[in-house]
Amino acid sequence: MTYHEKRSLVNIFSTVVLTGVYALVIYNKYMNGDFDLSNILRFWAIVILIFIPISIVARIVIMIIFSIGNSIGTAIKNEITGEDEEPFEDVVDERDKLISLKATRISMAIFVAGFIAALISQLFDTSNHLFFIVIVSFGVLSDVATEIATIRYYRRGV
Repeated sequence: MTYHEKRSLVNIFSTVVLTGVYALVIYNKYMNGDFDLSNILRFWAIVILIFIPISIVARIVIMIIFSIGNSIGTAIKNEITGEDEEPFEDVVDERDKLISLKATRISMAIFVAGFIAALISQLFDTSNHLFFIVIVSFGVLSDVATEIATIRYYRRGV
């Protein structure tokens, strides 16, 4: 498995776990009445604006730990097999850029479909909670789809 595929798997895992844990914490606080629900838009603004920096910092820490672990794992593998394999690929060539663009295109299509679905949900006079839940869900889904597409394109050899 290449470095890019491993990195994508770590990104999928971190996206799902971070979002799931954060959603669980917010749900428990919501059920305990810790939030002022007089203004639903303000509630969702707070929830999303707090999630963004938490997610960024957590992903940076996870990627640092992944890079260190990958380097250690490669060094151990090199010691056992006697090969001289690099721990990660620093060079980004045209193939990497093409794979990234194709995966981003898929991600954007999924997110736009989710945004349209969230807008359609408001046509049927559903709660504003559903609007934001659909947007956040499709955001996570688009992130996971990007990483799955990246793995697929690297294995297919696009």
